[in-house]
Parts: sequence; structure tokens; C-alpha cells
Amino acid sequence: MSKTTSPNSKDIFDVCRVSFEKVRGHVEKVTPQYLQSFSNLQQEYFGAWTNFVNSALATQQQYANKMGLNSNINEPITRVVQDSTDEIIKAFDVQNKIVQTALDATKQNLRTINENATAFAELNHNIFNSWLSTWTKN
Repeated sequence: MSKTTSPNSKDIFDVCRVSFEKVRGHVEKVTPQYLQSFSNLQQEYFGAWTNFVNSALATQQQYANKMGLNSNINEPITRVVQDSTDEIIKAFDVQNKIVQTALDATKQNLRTINENATAFAELNHNIFNSWLSTWTKN
């Protein structure tokens, strides 16, 4: 049933297969570049964020010192800041676990679809042949 596919073929199915393979090949080629660009952008974002926060803190500290403001805080305030930080990190961890679980489930679903695609195509082929044999038995 397999035919050699020519780029100049006039068979619509061969033309579609060739076109699909061309698109798939291109997507496979550019996806790593896309992921690398996204990773680079994320690193730039973290660098800018870190620089912004550090600069803002340094500026505020400098103004407070020049104005003679006492920047010392008591233990309960320190504990609130530290506890808030811990809760933020826990929230990020929960978010990460949710995303990872969703990605793992999606990956498994795609594997299942891929495994069942051949059986589904064979079932459709058998149904079609059954219908065709019913119509051609006249």
C-alpha cells in the first residue's frame, strides 16, 4: 500500500504527506531555537528584576541613612517578613507542582493518543471496507 512519494506527484494524499513532513521538519528545527530564546528572555527578566530590587533598596537605604532614620526593626516584624517570604516560596512550589502535573498528564494523554491512532485508523479502514463491500455486492 505504500507508494514512493515524489515532490512532483499529482496525488493529493502524496502532496499532503510531503507538505506535512515539510512543516513538521521545520517545526522540529525551530522549536529548540524558540525554547532557547524564551530561556534567554527569562534570564534577562530575572537580571533586570534583581537589579531593580537591589537598586531600589540601596537608594532607599541611602536616603534613610542621610535623613537619620532608624531602620532597625523588632523581632515580630522580622518574623512577618521571613514568614511571608517562606509562604511565597511555598506558593511557587505548589504552582510548579501543578504545572508539572498538568504537563505530565498532557504528555501521557498524547502518548495514549499516539498508541491508539493506529488501532483507530485500522478500525476506520475495516468499517469503510465493510460498507464498501455491502454496496458493491449487488
